[in-house]
Amino acid sequence: MHDFLHLIISLLQRGVGFAVAAVALCCAVFLVVYVLFRILTRGARPFPWRSAVSALLLVGYLAVLLYATLFRYTSGGWSEANFHLFRAWREAWNSFSLQLWLNVLLNIALFVPLGVLLPLLGRPFRRWYIALPAGFMVSLAIEAIQYLAGRGMFDVDDLVCNTLGCGLGYCIVMILWRVLVRRERGAKGWLPYLAYPVAFALSMAVIFGGYHLKEYGNLPEAPAFRENLAGIRWELACTLGEGVSSAPVYRTARLDKESCDQFGQEFAQIAGLSFPDAYYYDNATLFANHSTGDFLMVNYLDGSYDYSLGTDTWGLPDAQVDEETLRAMLRPYGIELPAGTPLRYEGSGVHVFAVDMQVTEGGILDGELRCRCKQGPLLDEIENSLVIFTPYREAAVITPAQAYEQMQGGAFSGADFFANYMPRQVTVTSCTLDYRVDTKGFYQPVYVFETTVEEEPFWDVVIPAMK
Repeated sequence: MHDFLHLIISLLQRGVGFAVAAVALCCAVFLVVYVLFRILTRGARPFPWRSAVSALLLVGYLAVLLYATLFRYTSGGWSEANFHLFRAWREAWNSFSLQLWLNVLLNIALFVPLGVLLPLLGRPFRRWYIALPAGFMVSLAIEAIQYLAGRGMFDVDDLVCNTLGCGLGYCIVMILWRVLVRRERGAKGWLPYLAYPVAFALSMAVIFGGYHLKEYGNLPEAPAFRENLAGIRWELACTLGEGVSSAPVYRTARLDKESCDQFGQEFAQIAGLSFPDAYYYDNATLFANHSTGDFLMVNYLDGSYDYSLGTDTWGLPDAQVDEETLRAMLRPYGIELPAGTPLRYEGSGVHVFAVDMQVTEGGILDGELRCRCKQGPLLDEIENSLVIFTPYREAAVITPAQAYEQMQGGAFSGADFFANYMPRQVTVTSCTLDYRVDTKGFYQPVYVFETTVEEEPFWDVVIPAMK
């Protein structure tokens, strides 16, 4: 099971305690109210069991809701807010990761019970123009408390998702109500209530089906929104050039969960380690040995990985080794670098091999291999971003000038950081055509702009190049 789902389940399990305590208290109040009702009416009127039970369930639900949104957080003393509508949806689309989509869908599902319970609570809530605003106000109250108490982010997307969920729950219960209680005076048909759930299901089918029908994946570096950067003065300290009309797209050897597990086992045998724990994420697996501090993170999309040795190297001094020795140390891990690959030493035991689009027998090799050596010598860390890919096809791309205009217009990932920092002047020092892996394992062309602020490196802006 995905580790994010484990987190959600554990949170709900802990929240059940709040719900049980709240319901137990309400049951005591309910008993008192029931006795008083029977005494005052002398049995002449039936007790409103449906509303009473609905009220008890609503209290238990609200207890879980408050725990999940407020009480499980510790106050951080700071507040954040997001006013970019559908930002979470766009970020989930760009990365197309299970965790980000679950964040969206769980925010919807979180308020479905509220939409179900409100119509059962009383007749006024059987009108959509009362039930839906009630759900919106509950969500707004929670978001406001999160912001004022520093226990989370005020997010307009949460308001939208919560209200959508309340509407789904409302429609579900009203369909059942109309089907099961046909004799109620003034009851209308159930078909109108079916339109909204069907429209929602079709929208989700279009999003997820459309993604799987696409030839290429999505770029996580793609912008989720456009930021207003009109207060920044841009200075171009490089030549953009004419650019090209097309650029090749490459394909990598993508891993799946089984092949990733096999790689982790083989790597552990080579290194003489054991990884008793494995944590599965959307596009990576983390192998870990918490007793020794050994970790290996493997990326599914391109097979790159990060390895860190644990306590065996604590206290050992860093070491600089010659190229021949380093190649011999890497060879047992299956790392064979082409002859003539430049090696640089960055200090603190860090050695870097850099390969720039070099043609090999297996394909085109690109990326960097960073490793840190300790006295012995032994490898303390390996950061292997060397990727072998093969040409897939040519794709039309925008020009550097068009990419520069997008950057000036705030249409890039990280533009909100620029807006918050809002430097008076940003200098663009270089523009290069580079590649980034997408969510389906393709290497897509992008423009990378290196920027400085007050002559200090500031941010590398990535603009997707494909039209």
